[in-house]
Amino acid sequence: MPFFFRRLAPYAAFFLIIQFLVRLTLMIRSSFDIDLTAYDILNIITRGLWLDAVTAAFVIIPIALIILAMPAKYWATRLGTFAEHALRFIFIYVMLFDAVAEHLFWTEFSTRFNFIAVDYLVYTQEVIGNIVESYPLTPLLTAIGIVAAALTWAVRKIQTQDTDSRFSMRAAAFGIYALLTIGLYAASSTAQATYSDNAEAGEIAASGIYNLFYAFWHNEISYDRFYAQRDPEQAKKIARGLFYENEDLLDENGDLVRIINPKGPEKHKNVILVVMESMSADFMGSFGNEENLTPNLDRLAKEGLFFANAYATGTRTVRGLEAVTLSVPPTPGQSIVRRPGNENLFSLGFVFRDRGYDTTFLYGGYGYFDNMNAFFAGNGFNVIDRTAFDKSEYSFANVWGIPDDDVFARAVKEADKSVAAGKPFMQLIMTTSNHRPYTYADGRIDIPSGTGRTGGVKYADYSVGKLIEFAKNKPWFKDTVFVFVADHTAGAGGKVELAPNKYHIPMIFYAPGFIKPKRFEAIASQIDVAPILLGQLNFKYRSKFYGEDLMHDDDEIPHAFISNYQKVALVKNDTITVLSPKKKIDQLSWPAEERMKNENTKLEDEAIGYYQSASWWRETLRRVPSTLN
Repeated sequence: MPFFFRRLAPYAAFFLIIQFLVRLTLMIRSSFDIDLTAYDILNIITRGLWLDAVTAAFVIIPIALIILAMPAKYWATRLGTFAEHALRFIFIYVMLFDAVAEHLFWTEFSTRFNFIAVDYLVYTQEVIGNIVESYPLTPLLTAIGIVAAALTWAVRKIQTQDTDSRFSMRAAAFGIYALLTIGLYAASSTAQATYSDNAEAGEIAASGIYNLFYAFWHNEISYDRFYAQRDPEQAKKIARGLFYENEDLLDENGDLVRIINPKGPEKHKNVILVVMESMSADFMGSFGNEENLTPNLDRLAKEGLFFANAYATGTRTVRGLEAVTLSVPPTPGQSIVRRPGNENLFSLGFVFRDRGYDTTFLYGGYGYFDNMNAFFAGNGFNVIDRTAFDKSEYSFANVWGIPDDDVFARAVKEADKSVAAGKPFMQLIMTTSNHRPYTYADGRIDIPSGTGRTGGVKYADYSVGKLIEFAKNKPWFKDTVFVFVADHTAGAGGKVELAPNKYHIPMIFYAPGFIKPKRFEAIASQIDVAPILLGQLNFKYRSKFYGEDLMHDDDEIPHAFISNYQKVALVKNDTITVLSPKKKIDQLSWPAEERMKNENTKLEDEAIGYYQSASWWRETLRRVPSTLN
């Protein structure tokens, strides 16, 4: 029995040492962004060591199975010695690769592994391609191999000469090991990394590998099980009160349906709604950036209806697409775009399709990624992704897709087809170019391709300018509304986990001669895009949208919804109300972002009413005819 555990010990030691170094280097990196006290450092190290010990028990299961299967005397042979060196090299290499991957992931998202990393394991083509194009992969992998070989050589003399080869003893030891592993798992949770309001410190204390497996098994989080709630009937009553405006709420077969019935005729303008990849508000000159990266967006902000305090609902593209298409608060876990049963929902696509519009979702990448093709095809859109582009239609492509300006050129062609057929059109375009590796065709802008985020931002803005240039030459331009909104910001990390300023995005409605220029200063949410747009068109419709037409619903206090994968929040007045697993509710002042001493129970009820009712989306968001008789 001692033989079994002596064989396992070096692997556990390697794992714990490498993970400690990962945590230490992340602390050093984060020290430039946040202040870590001695209390923080102590908690990070002790909590991290505990979670690493739990994770080590799982990580070395394959090693334990090999030791169980091989007699002890085998390891004393020349072949056995070589096999052990090879096994150690492979193990060390994988652990070092994980360490590097953790740092690259931290650079991109300021978190340890989470649901996003699970997505990356699923969509290997795009992710591997992105890594190949963004990083010097061959030198990186070679360097990892050299270090792994050096470490393997350094510990080559650590051998166990025990000749006890009885399988019964190894099986008994493996049984004890299995029970110990199960016990460690039962005593652990991802929440044990969190010890204060310092979100970034909690991320450093966490175990990336532990988080990865946890995320894999918890892709969707049950609201009713893990979050604060009210009795279902009370929650419905709260929701009714939140939605009630001028007696426009109906109960149709148990569903809450709002009746939007403005005076005057509908205006069947064309619509091009552009969801822009990673376009943080602070990239724009309109918000104080002095690098002149977004001259086109800044011009449109002055010439259109500009929402200066708009906020994304989450940190992933699918969250942004969910918000603008379904106008629903972000439910805990993965976006509805990625979940089963998400077809035939009350969507922006169906509202336009009910009125005879050509409705199209355009994406320069492969739309199977993030389930986009299936979601949009099931919710009122024709889908055009990279597979529908002829090679003559684009001058360049990277792993994420066709450049934005070439996608916009295709959008203009599709608009021409609709107009020629005598139909109005509604297009939802998802861009890709403002994403690592930030590559684009030469000669477009004055920043070389592939040199970083600033180039990606400036090229994305250049493409917006090309879209308007293309469209202005068309007879349908004067009858078209353009909407520009980001899917999420370029990064949402920081000391406070759900800080609204980290979700701040541009939102612009542009239609010369139709929409008057205005700067709207009140809070707005991504989920307000659909009702604001339909309000500008004076549509009369049944609605299941949670968002507000902020230009006409002046009796409602503007508010926003923000989230990460486990926490959701309502931002209203000067308060952030955060709902977390274990039915926890926190409130912070805003913009000071300090914990509030006296709870605002009214805002707590509102937050629960919104999110609890939104969690029933499979039943309550089913499609109903949007037109009014």
